[in-house]
Amino acid sequence: MEKLRDIKPLVEIPDYSFYLYMAVMVIVTLLIALMLFYLIRLFSKKRVDKREQILKYLRALPFDNPKRVAYAITKYGRFLVKDESSARLYEELVRKLTKYKYKKEVDPLDEELKREIKLFLRVHNE
Repeated sequence: MEKLRDIKPLVEIPDYSFYLYMAVMVIVTLLIALMLFYLIRLFSKKRVDKREQILKYLRALPFDNPKRVAYAITKYGRFLVKDESSARLYEELVRKLTKYKYKKEVDPLDEELKREIKLFLRVHNE
């Protein structure tokens, strides 16, 4: 029995693995929640339609400045063209607007041309 005196009592070793496991689980859960939040937010954003913006801009153009109207229709009208008939309408409109683009002083837009511009914009309302 004398030999058994050398045996020391059990020593408690601090074990933090449970707390580390819980911390890792909380961090992972928060990261997954943040990723889901940003993914939902990314896909639920309304996409701004470029065609709608161009239509709104062209409709707001005042006809009292024919040079500005001519350049704007020429520059942005091509983004509105979807099919062959609207392409023909656009080309004809650009051809008629060229006389308003390259002069220093231009006459006001005639009523027929205003109607054609309005028709072109109305066709692309869809």
